[in-house]
Amino acid sequence: MPLVRVDITTAYTKEEAKLLLDVVHQNVVTWFKVPDRDRYQVLTRHSEDELILEDTNLGFERSSKRISIQVFSRKRDDQAKLDFYKNVVGELSEKLEISGKDVLISVFENGDADWSFADGEGQFVNGVL
Repeated sequence: MPLVRVDITTAYTKEEAKLLLDVVHQNVVTWFKVPDRDRYQVLTRHSEDELILEDTNLGFERSSKRISIQVFSRKRDDQAKLDFYKNVVGELSEKLEISGKDVLISVFENGDADWSFADGEGQFVNGVL
């Protein structure tokens, strides 16, 4: 936990996708203070016409390397989220030469009863976690 969904275009190689997921995970660990083995990620590839991420009238264009990162998580501090956004984009730029304009990140918060990690139990609610 958190559960991270990453949507990319087919412009990414398998190696680039792995590195991208590693960058996102390391930043989840760092900024959301979760254990390293708390890794839940879903990667989906799309043709360019299936991943539409416009600019919300901010005046920029996205490339074929556009990415949507969705993080489903318990409540997180606003500053931790801002640091997460900035550092994910910085590392993706540094390690994969991805423009910050190509990265859309959303955090969706939920509560303890919204998670079952296995066996149909609510581990946060029943005290296992």
